[in-house]
Amino acid sequence: MNSSHIEQTMRHHLARLLPNHLSSEIYTYATLPGGKLFRPHLVWSILKDLNPALYEKSKNDVHSAHSLLATAVEFHHSYTLIHDDLPSMDDDTERRGKPCTHIAYGEWQALLAGDGLLNMSYQLLSKMKGHRTLELMRFFSWALGPKGLIHGQVLDLSHEMTKSLENTLRTHELKTARLIQVAILGSAILASEKNSQLEKKLWKYSRLLGINFQLIDDLSELSEAVLSDHEKEVNPWLHHPEKTFEVTVNALATFDQLSAELNLTGTNAIIKDYYGKMLSLITPNQSVIENHLNKQSILPVMLLLKSFSE
Repeated sequence: MNSSHIEQTMRHHLARLLPNHLSSEIYTYATLPGGKLFRPHLVWSILKDLNPALYEKSKNDVHSAHSLLATAVEFHHSYTLIHDDLPSMDDDTERRGKPCTHIAYGEWQALLAGDGLLNMSYQLLSKMKGHRTLELMRFFSWALGPKGLIHGQVLDLSHEMTKSLENTLRTHELKTARLIQVAILGSAILASEKNSQLEKKLWKYSRLLGINFQLIDDLSELSEAVLSDHEKEVNPWLHHPEKTFEVTVNALATFDQLSAELNLTGTNAIIKDYYGKMLSLITPNQSVIENHLNKQSILPVMLLLKSFSE
């Protein structure tokens, strides 16, 4: 599944769910063009790996359960980004190379657009047909609700996440991994009959992927010679360099082992591409990053990323 097809499906659903009003422009601005579209790509790759026949049947149907899930996941992700950027939260000014939604349109407009995208994600799920859709909706709402992603935001904004590495990892698990778990495990729920053993492995696989995703992103943020005050405050590599290094290496190695066991060819290809892109950001800035870490070598992390991305 290519990115242009995913974006075309997003446009289709935006056109049908939004009001005939100028405010609809805000939603399009906040969601398109998409970023890496990492999460919807995972929805489709898991389906293709687990049920190729259903993938062929579903891929060109904008109303198939997996089309609806992929779009819902990305709309939900976009809502979190809009709210993350608000002055009352991270107070950012740029997102995906253009002004944040609240900069371009105003704060209350961005806040309501985020609310709208949140509700649209559930509206899309309600259109699904299939005997496991209710199970999927329960998982979606639990993983992304007050005990999941939203609680991760609470830990972040209350500064509880910086009190210990354990708190930071818990925040990463809730704020980042949960949405990736919804994409992977949610797709598996819709792709086949219940298989508790497989789904437990996919839960662990997607959890590790989400934590690795954020820890590697944290590491790449140190490529700047001068760090922002926010980065200095929250980046675990600065506050717990040795423990963060150990956790990252172990998590990457464990994920690699589990990945080989599951043998998800298409999904692993997407993740390899992601690790390769992150490695290309980290490698030319290795010395800058190590300077921030008091000369601690990050070579083992880079070698693990290289081994997985080849």
